[in-house]
Parts: sequence; C-alpha cells; structure tokens
Amino acid sequence: MDETTLHIVHGFAVASPVFRPLIRRLHAASFEASLFRYPSVGLPLSDIVARLCANLRKNRPDALIAHSLGCIATWLAVHETQWHGPIVLLAPPFTTIPSTRLIPRFLRWPFAPLLDHCDLTSNPHFRLPDLVNCHVRTIAGRFDFSVPMSCTHHADVDDSQRALHTHNSMLFATSIATLCSDWVARHQTADEQIED
Repeated sequence: MDETTLHIVHGFAVASPVFRPLIRRLHAASFEASLFRYPSVGLPLSDIVARLCANLRKNRPDALIAHSLGCIATWLAVHETQWHGPIVLLAPPFTTIPSTRLIPRFLRWPFAPLLDHCDLTSNPHFRLPDLVNCHVRTIAGRFDFSVPMSCTHHADVDDSQRALHTHNSMLFATSIATLCSDWVARHQTADEQIED
C-alpha cells in the first residue's frame, strides 16, 4: 500500500520551519507530508486560493491539514477544485478576528490576506461553500488569543476538538500530530472502502 500524501497549508506570516515538527511527526506516522508554500505577506487571499487551486489540480494529495488563515484558503480552494478527502483545520478563523480591527489602514498591504479574510467573513451574506465528500475536523486551541474558540465553530464540520494549546504551540505538539494522523487515516480508509 502506498503512503498517504498529505499537504499542509500554512497561515499568514508563518515561516516554514515552524511546521517542521508537525511534518516530522507525520512522516513518523507513515504519511508523505509536505508544506504548500506561498508568500503570505502582501499576497491577497484570492491569489493564495488561486495558487492552492493550481497545486491541488496538479498534485492531488490524499489529505489536507491547514492552519489559521490557511484554513479559509484551503476551504475555498477545495470547493473550487472539487477535491475530495479528509481535512484537518487547525485554529480556523471562520469568523472575523477582532484584533484585525486594530490594524491601521497604512499597513493594509502587508496585512492584505488577513484583512481580505476580515472583509469576507464580516459580510452578513457570506457563507463558506459546501464541501462535497470531504470529512472535516477542526482543532481549536483553548489558549489561542489569535483565533478564539468562538471563531472556530462551523455547522458543516464533522468533528470539533479543543486542545490545551496556543495558536502556534499546537504545531509542535505530538498530541496534535496524532489527532491529525488518526483522523486522516480513519477517513482515508473509509473513503477507500466506499470506492471499492
């Protein structure tokens, strides 16, 4: 049996080395994990989604893990490309993050992805599109001040979990890597049985 391929989508202004512990733990659990890289400072959310769509069409991983603002980009790209599979969203900001209101207008360019997300989710008519044939789990950090747990709730999520972590400490935790790998393995197996 081939290794399960898994792409990790990072959030806003996060350096790639932060994800090395998570990737290393997923490799240890027999996943072929790689980080989808994009410039997250100064690039609008729509451009991030377009790049991720191109990546999903070309590489089609078996599963996805996303963190922070990468969760919104992932959700939109998965819908647009009609990608199917298990997804784990770490600290997904499904509603507007209150701290973004404090960012001065002259700093808009470097904060474009964050503010685009803010504009999107503050629209009363905005609704994330339905994801067909995707099993979605969210993991929220109990001590996350960047994305409070109240921002991570969404009706279309299969399973929600709380963890005793901050926004970034979850990326270093063995327990979070295990929650991710177990969810992906369980739902990857279920999807393969349906296809057979």
